[in-house]
Amino acid sequence: MLFIALGVSAVLVFGVWKGKTRTAQQPAPAAALPDAEMKLTDMEFTEMQEGKRAWTLRASEAEYFQDEQKTALKAVRITFFLSDGDEIRLESNAGILYAGSKNIEVWDSVRASLPRGYELTTTRAAYDHQKRLISSEMPIRLNGSDVVLEGSRWHYRISDEAAVLEGGVKASLSFLPKQGKTTSVRPK
Repeated sequence: MLFIALGVSAVLVFGVWKGKTRTAQQPAPAAALPDAEMKLTDMEFTEMQEGKRAWTLRASEAEYFQDEQKTALKAVRITFFLSDGDEIRLESNAGILYAGSKNIEVWDSVRASLPRGYELTTTRAAYDHQKRLISSEMPIRLNGSDVVLEGSRWHYRISDEAAVLEGGVKASLSFLPKQGKTTSVRPK
């Protein structure tokens, strides 16, 4: 009986030793991602406030860097939910989500779809989570059905649902005739 117990113990010790040796020889999975602690594809994150959706962030790829508490994003799409049911959609090719503050920066072909059919384009924008403020300190262009605005900077206060465009603002207006009325020009 003693010999059987010693034999089983020896086999177990040998197996544990062999398993540790194999584990030590295998490359660590983190070697594939030299800086990122985690990499996700088709990532989606929804921020809830008081039981309601505040915003949803989607990205085709997300790499989390724990030391810096940030997530690098590719093909970014953020939807901000307004209190009246409208939405603001912000898209870009790249961005960063800061884990601690939940602030977001986006750049590279930034496009925003605003309520009532307005479209905004710029090169860089940011979302301040605590202030609930979307802003850009880069030149912007805002297109609507009857107006085109250009300026040096812009911000949108989500809680007030109010936008401000500043810095050398230029506007182009086009007045369309009211429906049902026709305008004709007769040569003299």
